[in-house]
Amino acid sequence: MKPTDNDNGDHICASHAICFRCFRAGVERTRARREAWAQRSLPFETVAPMRPRPTQRELAHRRQMLAHLAAIARG
Repeated sequence: MKPTDNDNGDHICASHAICFRCFRAGVERTRARREAWAQRSLPFETVAPMRPRPTQRELAHRRQMLAHLAAIARG
């Protein structure tokens, strides 16, 4: 019989003060629960909202910038 078991085969913490093994297991469960709770709202897990379609002005600006970059790349 292990020193942490009683005569019924139950763990000693079932009927006595908590032992270090049970305390540590409880701490680890609590830590895991807190980490899971903290990660539930991370930004990469949520679906990004749909962006509205760009306006004609935004499209014209992007085309102008791409043309400028292409001209620079050609030399």
